[in-house]
Amino acid sequence: MRQSLDAATAAAAPLERRAALAAALQRRTGLDDAVLRRLVESFYAQARLDPDLGPIFAAHVVDWSAHYAVMVDFWASVALLAGRYHRNALRAHKPLGLRSEHFDRWLMLFDATLQQHVTPQARKHLLDIARRIAGTLRQRLCPAALPTQQTGGLHAITNDTPAAGST
Repeated sequence: MRQSLDAATAAAAPLERRAALAAALQRRTGLDDAVLRRLVESFYAQARLDPDLGPIFAAHVVDWSAHYAVMVDFWASVALLAGRYHRNALRAHKPLGLRSEHFDRWLMLFDATLQQHVTPQARKHLLDIARRIAGTLRQRLCPAALPTQQTGGLHAITNDTPAAGST
């Protein structure tokens, strides 16, 4: 009996720590589901109009209400330890054909939205997370650009190299 009580206490301890950390994050940042919902809706209102990001969203998001709910769960999970997002973000982004500059644009729009809707503490917290996420997705989804190689003063051969005798 004592062993099962100790096991139950040990199992509860991480949950209590997580709840305490989540409460501290919420107090420090002012974030909650209502704030995250406004943030998500405002960000996507801007992103849908963006000439670079808008077409991607238009081609892949059918039900915006459902997408907003998923994104609120995602941000609540990564920013407030809510544990409600259980999907694979990498798999979700893989078919989108993203390029490196899409992540730069996403971060710029996200930061502009943060500045309008959240406290400075929340902005720092969410932007730090967003930068890590963007970095990971960019690294895994965007092939690294090959640097121009030079050997003996000659540029690397490309498809743009003129044919012999055509210069």
